[in-house]
Amino acid sequence: MKESDNLDRLDPILGDRDAEPFWRSFAHFSHFVWSGFTFRSFLPLLALIVTVVAVAIGWWDLVDLNQSFDGLLAFLWLFMALLMSWRVQFRRDIVLIVTAIWGGFLIEWWGTTTELWTYFTRERPPPWIIPAWPVAALSTERLAYMLDRAFPPTRARPWWILYALLIPGFIVWMGDFMSPSWHITSSHVVLGIMLGVAVSTKTPRRDVMLFVMGTVLGYGLERWGTTRECWTYYTRETPPWVTAFAHGFASIAFFRATQVCHTIAAMVMGAIRSSRGSSFATSSVVPSSSDTSEQAASLSLRENGSVSLSGG
Repeated sequence: MKESDNLDRLDPILGDRDAEPFWRSFAHFSHFVWSGFTFRSFLPLLALIVTVVAVAIGWWDLVDLNQSFDGLLAFLWLFMALLMSWRVQFRRDIVLIVTAIWGGFLIEWWGTTTELWTYFTRERPPPWIIPAWPVAALSTERLAYMLDRAFPPTRARPWWILYALLIPGFIVWMGDFMSPSWHITSSHVVLGIMLGVAVSTKTPRRDVMLFVMGTVLGYGLERWGTTRECWTYYTRETPPWVTAFAHGFASIAFFRATQVCHTIAAMVMGAIRSSRGSSFATSSVVPSSSDTSEQAASLSLRENGSVSLSGG
């Protein structure tokens, strides 16, 4: 059985997973790329511009206009802006944005309070870093879709094997990286969350794609942040390799959270529709008060041969 046979049932907004690889011809590649850009594409760009301006105004004291042009930073943000504007689906994207905001905040809070990493402002965490998480999450989702469409439909077994090698290996590696904070309860909670995310997968192919592309994008972000000393890890590496892979795992966690949100929303909507249907059925069966009065009058007519029109 192909993984895609079950995937649509889990989350119908993931897209066409049974499509042929987009690179099989130039025509397919061109259609694959350009069909993702629509009038909706302007909205994420506008939202990104508004967010950047708001952050710059709110933390103007951190903006250095005399600093030389940063090519890596410009490339990363232009690349993510382009990805954000591709294949825009509001229902999917809004849920992912909210999930990434809260998830990113929790990750930053945990890392800075345990001092696994620190920011140059010494904030725990700095509010201005949080908007970067949904931008990266949306970008990773697009990259994972591209990678997924580069492969033909296959059986799920190879992806299960790959998942079983990558994800447990990362958790062990991350556990070693977290070792200085094992005396802090929040690190135990983080480990529990990672284990829960790891064992709850039903889409190994999708998760592997997210893990790989999240790691690739994460390395670029970590490379910029650590070499510019925006944030510093306790190991002083620029960056520690495990932190790049952590971005990949965070992408899986965000995706898992969006699946839960969509499932809950579907259950709630189903319950509402069922309730409305039951109410309609009940109202169509139960007679009204006027109908009851007419039935009583008819019964009296049959029994007495007449109907009294007065109260006496």
